[in-house]
Amino acid sequence: MINRRQLMRTVAVGLPAAVLGATVSQASAAQAQSGTKSITTRGDEPQACAPSSGRIVQWGPYNAPEVPAAGSSGVTAISTGACANLYNLMLKDGRVTTWGNFNLNDPNQQRLSRVPVAATRDVTAIATAGTYSFALRDGGVIVWGGTHDSQLSLPEATKSGVTAMAGANGGSSYGLFLKDGGVIQWRGFVAVPDEAKEGVVAISARQHALALREDGRVVTWGPNLPANLAVPAEAQTGVTAISAGGGFSLAVKNGAVIAWGDNQYGQLEVPYEAQSDVVAISAGNLASMALTAGGKIVTWAYDFYGQLDIPAEAHCGASAISCGYICMVLL
Repeated sequence: MINRRQLMRTVAVGLPAAVLGATVSQASAAQAQSGTKSITTRGDEPQACAPSSGRIVQWGPYNAPEVPAAGSSGVTAISTGACANLYNLMLKDGRVTTWGNFNLNDPNQQRLSRVPVAATRDVTAIATAGTYSFALRDGGVIVWGGTHDSQLSLPEATKSGVTAMAGANGGSSYGLFLKDGGVIQWRGFVAVPDEAKEGVVAISARQHALALREDGRVVTWGPNLPANLAVPAEAQTGVTAISAGGGFSLAVKNGAVIAWGDNQYGQLEVPYEAQSDVVAISAGNLASMALTAGGKIVTWAYDFYGQLDIPAEAHCGASAISCGYICMVLL
């Protein structure tokens, strides 16, 4: 049997500091150092990186579908799914492109693989949600996928004024939408709590849902997972970013990652490198990624699918990160 500690590794890579915002979870440095192996490529010397080109680099499962040619430049947003077909979304020139291991003999897979005409121009945000995909255009949400057209009826409130989206990629497929500081939920089984209906500035979803209030407090709801049982005291003030993973949660506070929930594969054993200067995070199914202001990409926890094996070409110039079964960066 493979020991959980053997599945953990941290890779720190020199990168420029320009990146997106994120969330973090706290673990002791001693615990993180004892449970991970840290490698910094090319020492600690800064690297000369080419200007951002909007190119996607992905890694993980050996059968991961190849990034389409459109992903070689000009991409502005990425979103990784968490289904067996390993589907993903990219946004380029306002147009959504999807790719994955789709079985086109399956009508449901066909539905997910076909981007609707409405999502081929002027889109500003994207999100994957298990058997569904979302695009945001002119403040209105576009959805496709599922098994029947009748499943694609969104709440009337999502037709305008939406500023952010999050899709649940594990357990059940549902969506969260942020409008006027309140969370709107679609197809979720647990109702949005009152404290997430106003004053919210960020949302995230996987098996469970997270909301970040303007006072820096994290609110969580959903299935009775360890990630929902209790938000730790350190995540009840001063949090600046959140990310929901497969049964665990991440948040960022004062540049450090805070983690809580399931720790079967070391998801909560945040490496030392992710306990300061973190600017972006992405909690996957069983593994996580963090990007620091100093230009390091840090990955930890489950490595069965090769999520911790960052390719050399991803070592420089990341502007966004996304982790599901596949891990992905935008250069």
